[in-house]
Amino acid sequence: MKFTTALIASAVSLASSAFAIPASTTAAAAQPSETLGWGQHWIKTSDNLFLQSQTAWTPGPATLGSADTAGEFNIVSTSLCDTVHTPEFLYGIVESITPGATQLQLTFEAGILGPASGGVFAWTTSGDDQLLSWSRSDSAFTGWILCDNIIYANQISTVPDDCSSIELASNIGTFA
Repeated sequence: MKFTTALIASAVSLASSAFAIPASTTAAAAQPSETLGWGQHWIKTSDNLFLQSQTAWTPGPATLGSADTAGEFNIVSTSLCDTVHTPEFLYGIVESITPGATQLQLTFEAGILGPASGGVFAWTTSGDDQLLSWSRSDSAFTGWILCDNIIYANQISTVPDDCSSIELASNIGTFA
């Protein structure tokens, strides 16, 4: 019995020292990856600009940027989620409609899944591409637009003068 108790105590002591975390250790900063996790998508334009939050991997307005700071997305229960780079998942939400609104801003919020009020994200097929689409019962989505480098859901059939129409396509292949 003494041998067993001593052996267990030694094993616990060894395990404790082997897995001790130094006091100065901090969490690693988010890093881009060159391969996608299972079920993940990079979402990009034909100009090779990638969907991401304005400040990489943090809540905020949706924008387009380089592959180095691209989000890795999946649609989970109709929510657009970035589950890779952040300690908390990020999900896309389109702002609520207000009277006279012609464009609704896409933002990323922290959490597991977006609320139903944020709309329904889905993939639609256009030729060989899988395009990101969005819908909500109180709106008339006509496509994505980029205004001052912020992404909006367009609510009218024309594109405002200071904006450009964009297609957001799934990319599950190479990094760039």
